[in-house]
Amino acid sequence: MWSLNKHNNDEQVFHKLVHKYNPLIYSLIYKKIQKGDDIFDVFQNILMHLWEHKDRLSVENIEGIIIKTCIQEIAIFYRRSTKIDICELPITEKIDPSVEDLSLIEEKEQYLEVIENAIEDLYPPLRQKIFKMNKLDGITQELIAINLNLSKRTVEHHISKAIIFLKNRIQKS
Repeated sequence: MWSLNKHNNDEQVFHKLVHKYNPLIYSLIYKKIQKGDDIFDVFQNILMHLWEHKDRLSVENIEGIIIKTCIQEIAIFYRRSTKIDICELPITEKIDPSVEDLSLIEEKEQYLEVIENAIEDLYPPLRQKIFKMNKLDGITQELIAINLNLSKRTVEHHISKAIIFLKNRIQKS
């Protein structure tokens, strides 16, 4: 799309793109999110993502990219909205360790220790680094690929192999 319209200003072309696909974007978001403010936040994130990656858009794949971007941004929204900071909970809702069964606490701590040890055993070290960046620090695979000068497919491969390794290791424990 962008390569075919070199004579037009990027903003004008982008405006036409948004105008054309606005109903599609909005309907995809509305199917998954009903709260108005959240819909507009996700909509804005999608537009920002499309603008940032406008040089990768082409006539052949524009609709597919828009749909995939919508799905990714909705998933990101749900991931962020489900994380609740313990400090935000009222005092009455905070967990009181004296009330909870001590054996359950010990079991959880042991399970977490098994997971932490398994993560530390990931090999090669690059796989461990990529896994931690993605799953613990919340950095996207695309940003990891850029930061480590790797292809996105390589990052995906390392994460996939790490998850398989961790599942196997944890099941053995």
